Amino acid sequence: MRTHAPIWAIALLVAASLGCQRRPGLSADPAARDTDAPATNIDPAAAARGRRGQAGRRTPAGSACSGRDDCPSDQSCVDARCEYRATSVSGEILAAAAAAQEQAGDWDGAIETYQAALTRFSEASAPVPPRIVCAAADLTLRSARNAEARERGARAADQCFRAAVPGHPARAPVQRALARLRYEGLEIALFDADVPPERFFTQEPSRPTVDVVEVEIAMPDLEPASRSHAGVRERLQSDEGRRAVADCFVQDWEVRHEGAASAELVLRYSVRLRDMGSYDVFEPQLAFERTTRAEDGFEACLARSLPELFGANQRGTRGEPWNQAVRFAARVQ
Repeated sequence: MRTHAPIWAIALLVAASLGCQRRPGLSADPAARDTDAPATNIDPAAAARGRRGQAGRRTPAGSACSGRDDCPSDQSCVDARCEYRATSVSGEILAAAAAAQEQAGDWDGAIETYQAALTRFSEASAPVPPRIVCAAADLTLRSARNAEARERGARAADQCFRAAVPGHPARAPVQRALARLRYEGLEIALFDADVPPERFFTQEPSRPTVDVVEVEIAMPDLEPASRSHAGVRERLQSDEGRRAVADCFVQDWEVRHEGAASAELVLRYSVRLRDMGSYDVFEPQLAFERTTRAEDGFEACLARSLPELFGANQRGTRGEPWNQAVRFAARVQ
């Protein structure tokens, strides 16, 4: 009589012939995960992506997940996001210290501590979590005041983009910071390159637009308090006032090509009474006087433009005349 193999034995043989499927790990190149694949099956684009540098060779972190099976083998599902398994505890501690320094206003100290944290991750051969590398990039870009610092920030930003998946919340502040620097000669197309370039600021600076100009107006309170003073300050701080200051900065940039400008003007305020018959009107009279002999540039432009904010449709209040030095500062964000 012919006997048949048990069903369970047949199932076991089928499973052994198929083998076990593994989730992708550190390599982004499919051919690297299948050593038996013929050379003709290698995807050139995938192979290029696999040579994108240390951060690029790892699968970016931050994908949404509901369990460990949703993440690559080198990541775990933490708070519904895939995070790297390997880490440097000392690097995490230093990153927390850097964040505290940043909140306290010690930006230079925070940048140094972030750099020490990144060094610890490198020494441990562990990938830097997106929240850390992106925070370091954001701070470096926001605090950059010279070309060297901007390059450091751009390199850190490139590491951020390679470590975090598109849409990761840690990328957004870095994207905004870089958007403000695109007038400083930043070649944004380089962030799409397979291999990080040596330099990111390779273009000539271009004319900024007023939407990227940050304006500060220092006009302290007068003693005693004055309604007219409060009204003038409110007008200067309005959208129209700030745009006038930003316009003057752009004009100054066309001459000096500097990323920041400042000026101090003496504001002299008085009112003129006009008898309208059945009522009186107090018309404000404002003069912005320069404190230097500059005939052109930021200060001269402000002295000419700001009085136009207080035209015939503006109304003043009865009160004593007053004078005050007002400081204006503007820079590309």
